[in-house]
Amino acid sequence: MSETTQTIEIPHVSMQELRERGELPSTKEGLAIELAMRVGDVLASAGASAKDTVVMMRRICQAYGLDRAQLDINLNMIMASYYPGQGMPPFTAIRTVSPVVSNLTKVSKVNALVREIGQGLSITRATKKFDRIRKSELPYHPLLAALAAGGISMSVQLFFTRDVLMLMLALITGFLVNRFVYLLKEWGLPTFFQQLFGGWLVIAIAAGFTWLNAHPDLGLGYISPTTIAVGCIFQLVVGARFVAGVQDAIDGFYVTATARILEVVLLTAGLVIGLLTGLDLARRLGINVYLSTSVLTPQDPAFQLIAATTTALLWAISRYANIPTLIMTAVTTLIARATFLLVQTLDASTVIASFAGPMVAAFIATILVRRFHRIPTFGVINAMGVPFVPGMALYMGLLQTVGTNNADPDPSLGGTTLGTAAAVALAIAAGASLGIFFGRPVSERLMMIPRTWNQLLNRGTDQAPKHQIANPAGGKLKHLKAKKQPDENPDPSTDKGI
Repeated sequence: MSETTQTIEIPHVSMQELRERGELPSTKEGLAIELAMRVGDVLASAGASAKDTVVMMRRICQAYGLDRAQLDINLNMIMASYYPGQGMPPFTAIRTVSPVVSNLTKVSKVNALVREIGQGLSITRATKKFDRIRKSELPYHPLLAALAAGGISMSVQLFFTRDVLMLMLALITGFLVNRFVYLLKEWGLPTFFQQLFGGWLVIAIAAGFTWLNAHPDLGLGYISPTTIAVGCIFQLVVGARFVAGVQDAIDGFYVTATARILEVVLLTAGLVIGLLTGLDLARRLGINVYLSTSVLTPQDPAFQLIAATTTALLWAISRYANIPTLIMTAVTTLIARATFLLVQTLDASTVIASFAGPMVAAFIATILVRRFHRIPTFGVINAMGVPFVPGMALYMGLLQTVGTNNADPDPSLGGTTLGTAAAVALAIAAGASLGIFFGRPVSERLMMIPRTWNQLLNRGTDQAPKHQIANPAGGKLKHLKAKKQPDENPDPSTDKGI
């Protein structure tokens, strides 16, 4: 899915280089805020929510004594301010979020760094470690990530078909659309026109398969242009970004949420115009494009579980996730889809099921991930939510609204379908947010159990009778207590990844 507005890596100037130039703040407070803003840059560019980004920045500031630091993020701008008091001037900084490749492995390393900072890592060592993380190479070849992104079109087909030929064609066409949009990004074309031209390419692909079906002598058999188009359009649907915008609104970051939702409206409009003008152009050229407006029926639950897990894993791979993140993604996605299917068996609507699945999975993911700080919570939850994105409903709503060469426009039906898609997206975001909200206090309680148990053991040791140990030199006996073991588990508040 095309979820990042830009994937061009911007040259990074390390904090060490800035220090040599004399462009870094000279105080500890200034360095702490600079480091916090750079960490926020990495997280926000990777797709973390505004709340998660601010929380991680605040942990860094608090670790270095800046409890009163004011931090905020506004879509692509990070702001920080600190007033030291005693008549000294305040320290204020603004940083633009760098448009870089989304790298969940780098986010995992940043999570570990923030945890070390909470345990007492000095500001000098922290800045050096961050520079190494920021300049680290991608964990695997970009071609693999591109194949995974294009493969989402194939995994979406698993919800509706098991035909091997259809799956292979979906993989090829999905990769083609993904690389086409990437090329438009490299040319610097605005995202609105990326969506528009992407819609043209989808119509061209559907027209090609319609032509092949009219020539059975080629021996390919019947290939559903609708099914292929669904996978291709999934590369252009920005449903996951809409979910992120709604989640920011739920978390109280209304300015960022408004900007993200407005962006979704603009990009969706570009896709709609692309499909509409593409169909009209094909009609004028006498090219028949067959696209059905009938909703495709999902397969049995077992294949839905496979399709959902595969889709989530491919999305995570396209974001350069590490192995632990992929394992956690698979587990949470299976839980979410199983809950979704279970709720549907109770005759609940798709909206309710789309709320229950992400909520249960986000709750469990928050508990598990906080035990393993190297796994980014937002990456796991975003990947889990991708199979729930209402791409099919949005696709059908668009076609029903604008019509096709084989069906007249029905704005009333299309509006209803699009409304359902919006409700599902809202349910996904609300469910994930509620699951995280309930999961945080439970995880903190669970993380305190080992610490409390150690304290009880140590207390028992303190009350134990003294042991007499013979002096090797033959002197008097000494009374020694058993040595108290250090607390193996630090303050749980520092062991929180996002």
